[in-house]
Amino acid sequence: MRGMQELEGISEAALRDLFELRGAVDDLIERSLVARTTVAEVMAELLPLVADRLKASAAFVETYGEDLVLHPFYWSRTGAPLGEAEKERVWRETDETHRGRPRVPWGDDVIVAQHLDVAGAWFGRAGIVVPSHVSLEQAALALNVVSEVLDNHLYAIRAAREKHTVMMKLGNALRHRVLSEGVKQAVAALAEAVPIDRMVLVYVAEEEASTMLHVQQFEGTKLVLDTMSSAGDTHGPLRMLGREYLRGESDTLLDELGVRNAQEEVLINGITKSVVVGKVVVTAKDHEFNTYDRELLSAFAGFIRQRVVDFNKEWRSLAAAFRPDDVARLLSTDGYEQYLAPREATVGIVYMDISGFTRISEQILKEPAKVAALVEAWSRDAVDIVWEHGGVFDKMVGDCIIALFGPPFYDESEGERLLSAIRCAQEVQAMTNALPKRIEFEVLRAEGLALSSGVNLAPLMVGQFGPNENFTGFSSGMNNTARLQGCAGRDEILVMGDAVDKLPPQHGLSLGEERSAPVKNVAEPLKFRAVLP
Repeated sequence: MRGMQELEGISEAALRDLFELRGAVDDLIERSLVARTTVAEVMAELLPLVADRLKASAAFVETYGEDLVLHPFYWSRTGAPLGEAEKERVWRETDETHRGRPRVPWGDDVIVAQHLDVAGAWFGRAGIVVPSHVSLEQAALALNVVSEVLDNHLYAIRAAREKHTVMMKLGNALRHRVLSEGVKQAVAALAEAVPIDRMVLVYVAEEEASTMLHVQQFEGTKLVLDTMSSAGDTHGPLRMLGREYLRGESDTLLDELGVRNAQEEVLINGITKSVVVGKVVVTAKDHEFNTYDRELLSAFAGFIRQRVVDFNKEWRSLAAAFRPDDVARLLSTDGYEQYLAPREATVGIVYMDISGFTRISEQILKEPAKVAALVEAWSRDAVDIVWEHGGVFDKMVGDCIIALFGPPFYDESEGERLLSAIRCAQEVQAMTNALPKRIEFEVLRAEGLALSSGVNLAPLMVGQFGPNENFTGFSSGMNNTARLQGCAGRDEILVMGDAVDKLPPQHGLSLGEERSAPVKNVAEPLKFRAVLP
């Protein structure tokens, strides 16, 4: 109530009526909370209840609903609306500027009204219409009792709605393809509702074919430190402190960044096998965070955790086929799926196979573990070379690696795609020849290790296909490239004859005379030329 002094001079019976009114309104609000009714449903029951207890002919409330938009609610015994002039005066005197408690004559009645106040913020108005002969002081006091109970309910609605609004903003911000940009937008959204002084985010992001720890620091909404945007490893020592902090070994990182007495949220991924993927550390402006702030901070941490986990999954998925630079470019492009959708395009194709692999496996390496070690080392280095030349790793079939040149952005001309495929085959061949020099493969030195390659430039349907959305291509040109590779001898790189004509004028390659070979299921013999050393 507005103050104990207002109760002076009130009879015991009137005081008892006030407490009974408060109890009745309180019971109604509690029932509505249990039933999760809307503001409109509460008002439909509240207004006649108040009018009946106060012998009022009408009662009204205008306040914010669940959508935080002002809504009028009105109940009258006769159904007659408020007079326009009287209503205009009441609305003017109870608006956010005046916040008054007017008593406005209306015929034989008086409109008793007041503004609604939720945590110091204007939240609408309430009023009753009572006969002019009743005690207007008691009517105003009764209205205030109702309003105070109602204020608490409206505050809960406002808090829940604001929390939901902030969460929606956080979710929308973190949909940004670029993780660091999404985090910046999310921090800005959070800072609208929570008094953030400083924030430090430490999280693990999978990029550049490795797991990289990143540190971001905000002062308010201003990003003052971001290891994700730094070239090279200029923040190596900071990342090392970040790893120690994530493992719970040291808080030196926070000391270095000048962050102490902070709220900490741990980002944990997994249930049966929990993995800490990051931490969020926040300090408040002027005071400690209240319960509302902490709930939003916890929600923010949850969104960040999910975004980091999703980013890592997305990166891993794309990194299975594309080089790190292309993965980063894809993830920084809105609607990047357009580059992965199946399309018809002219693509450079290369099939690369270790010559005599079956005989090497059975007669020289013999043990499955040694065969697996060779395949693992060779394929890993071969795919790295594919990526260095701008190619896409399609798949590995046995000991044969298939790569495509052109996707996903098709920046190069068709001839340049073919030349990149040939240069890639040359470098993989050199790597293959050098493998026996490694101690673990010295058993292969006597015979050596060689590569046979087939290269083509052909139109494909290329993109993501199948339930696993593997990035690959399909066409007769793809099949013929596989057959061409089967025609290649030790350390031979064969290029399809009609593709050679598409090479750039200054390609710098030495090519042998055109040859041909009949192949299974193809009517005409394949025509091709070998790339000379």
